Amino acid sequence: MNAALTEYTDTVVQHFRVPRNTGSFPEGTPNVSRGAAGERRRGREIRLELKLTDDGRIEACRYQVYGCPATIALCSVLSERVVGRTREEAAGPGGLRLAEELGLPAPKRDAALLLEDALKAALDGARYNRD
Repeated sequence: MNAALTEYTDTVVQHFRVPRNTGSFPEGTPNVSRGAAGERRRGREIRLELKLTDDGRIEACRYQVYGCPATIALCSVLSERVVGRTREEAAGPGGLRLAEELGLPAPKRDAALLLEDALKAALDGARYNRD
């Protein structure tokens, strides 16, 4: 294993090496809400997209991310977990709890706060677009 990855759990390494649900929905796809957080020039950027069903559940999640292995793994795990949830359920526990669950080292947990910001922006956009 790469020495830089030894500080991460197997789950984090797996999601970093083979991230799930990357990319974005085609322009014009209905019921897609977008949120972003961070800046590439500062080392981390997350662009998150949620596709919602007519009853407001998350049908799919896509993301584009620039950052460290922790940031990439957090996005990948979140993209799987939010599917099928309502906006309220998706906003639930938060990124820090996910970071703890994944065993991220403390210095990398700020990536979880950035993910929370991107998710909140996408969920707020969904609320605005649907209400």
